[in-house]
Amino acid sequence: MVRMFKPQFAPLVQSGEKRQTVRPTPKRMPKPGEPLSLRTWTGLPYRSKQRVLRETTVAEVRGIRIDEQGVTLYDGAAGYAPNQFNFAQADGFPTWADMRDWFKAQHGLPFTGILIKW
Repeated sequence: MVRMFKPQFAPLVQSGEKRQTVRPTPKRMPKPGEPLSLRTWTGLPYRSKQRVLRETTVAEVRGIRIDEQGVTLYDGAAGYAPNQFNFAQADGFPTWADMRDWFKAQHGLPFTGILIKW
């Protein structure tokens, strides 16, 4: 399974600082143990080559909701709120407010999707 990253996140994925990604719910759900190729475009998306940042395996997949108040992770029907600061840092953001603002600008809030950890 290939996951592409915007240039702002590429160094964080490559260095290991970014250890997860939040994505819209895909048609085919990733499963723990599956191989995962994390990549970025070398230039314009779809008009340039892809550069591999890291080869790894899926460790965990959970449902997620992000809104103005915070993050809720779902394990089945039960939801729980992780530490917002630690969660934002694991996703490559310096603060929870930075993460919230990025998701608001990119996807709108509330956002629902999946969390993929490696």
